[in-house]
Amino acid sequence: MKLKFLSIALAAITFFGACNNSDQATEITVTDTFTLEGPLYEGSNPAQLVYAVDLKTLLGDKYHEGVKITDATLASATISPIDSGSLSGINSMVLSVASDNPELKMLELGVINPIKEGSQTAALNPSGEANAGKYFQEKQYYIILDVGLNADIEDNLSFKGEIKFNLKHN
Repeated sequence: MKLKFLSIALAAITFFGACNNSDQATEITVTDTFTLEGPLYEGSNPAQLVYAVDLKTLLGDKYHEGVKITDATLASATISPIDSGSLSGINSMVLSVASDNPELKMLELGVINPIKEGSQTAALNPSGEANAGKYFQEKQYYIILDVGLNADIEDNLSFKGEIKFNLKHN
């Protein structure tokens, strides 16, 4: 009899706990400028943004005390040049996140390689496996855009990035 009561009680606790912890979904957009300062060399050239995590601002009316981001995946990333009309001379781009937390390794979110010559924008292909949820549990993290150049250039390059994340939170 005690075992039966304990089993029913445990099942009820599990059921009601699962109802209270259901994940909600929110899409956020990070729009900012990446600047690479010249001289720049053929090959990989990174630029980074510092992204402060403010859950109240990110989640708006979905925010509540104790909310936690459980998953964050890249929905899309579009990179456009600011100074020139095309992405000439650029053969690839990689978007990653990194943190000051040594337990979080750099995570590649999306890539485009090759970039078609004369393209006006680059739409990166999101990684289907990269989950940046733990980065949204930090106070801040870094968004890194690594631009692959075909040749050395002396000038600065600036890009507008529009990065969309699908967040799941409880």
